Amino acid sequence: MNGVPQTVDSPHTQALPVRILCMVLFAFVFSILSCILSVSAIAQLVVRVASSRPSPELSRFGSGLARYTAQVIEYLTFATDRPPFPLSPFPD
Repeated sequence: MNGVPQTVDSPHTQALPVRILCMVLFAFVFSILSCILSVSAIAQLVVRVASSRPSPELSRFGSGLARYTAQVIEYLTFATDRPPFPLSPFPD
């Protein structure tokens, strides 16, 4: 094993034109996620400076955002054929 995830045919395997359309859509979603991540990180920094401890709510939000972003990246790089939310369940 070389440690690289392998694409596997699954029930989520899509025709290439549909995959291309989804990839364009999720590339746009990724750019929005990047902006949300920036705002979230700055907000967490402000909370940390103001109260000397991070916000648990922002930490939970950041963890969920990280899992979702990872799913989007895996889909965009063909590491998986399973499309991210909203085409499949949101990550736990």
